[in-house]
Amino acid sequence: MKKDTAEKIGIMGGTFDPPHFGHFVIAQTAFEALGLGKVLFIPTGKIVYKDTCGEADGRHRFNMLKSVIDSNPDFELSDTELKQSGTSYTADTLTRLKEGEYKDAELYFLVGADSLDYMDKWYRPEVVFRLCTVAVAERRGFSSDEVEKKIKLLNEKFGAKIIRLSMPMIDVSSTMLREMAGEGRSIRYLTHDSVIEYINKHNLYGGG
Repeated sequence: MKKDTAEKIGIMGGTFDPPHFGHFVIAQTAFEALGLGKVLFIPTGKIVYKDTCGEADGRHRFNMLKSVIDSNPDFELSDTELKQSGTSYTADTLTRLKEGEYKDAELYFLVGADSLDYMDKWYRPEVVFRLCTVAVAERRGFSSDEVEKKIKLLNEKFGAKIIRLSMPMIDVSSTMLREMAGEGRSIRYLTHDSVIEYINKHNLYGGG
């Protein structure tokens, strides 16, 4: 189906191992602030800069996201990276989206300030910045001045279009949730109850 040329699509990539309220707050904030048609969540497949060995595999991460996203009409879930046999690169994923279903859409790639800090080291960053506008949310450990300095650098080097999202700062990470779950501590109120139920049902992160 041909897409409206005015459609704006948010792209939320990540390992989501596990997904938490920080992810969903960024996505919902961007949906409303940018007037997006939807936010497309894309869990990563095989990646080169993180060691996910021993953590939840791709289908578990997909299913945890699905348990939350199915109840929100503003969100959609894609397994495009999980279906790839090789390493997942954002540049390749965005290229597939722009050559396919979203060729006429405006893409907005949603990231935290921690990810923005090393986007220039990503595989083919010039492709990423050419195909989308980056919307960045503040993260603890990165001052406003540091974020602005990075935005200026990326704009000068790649012509990157980067906008800032004004939103509550949610001090939670997937690493923190994995550690807490592994120690048998509660992660309630840090992620959706359906994610917690899935983790317990499948005994993920060694907390059972």
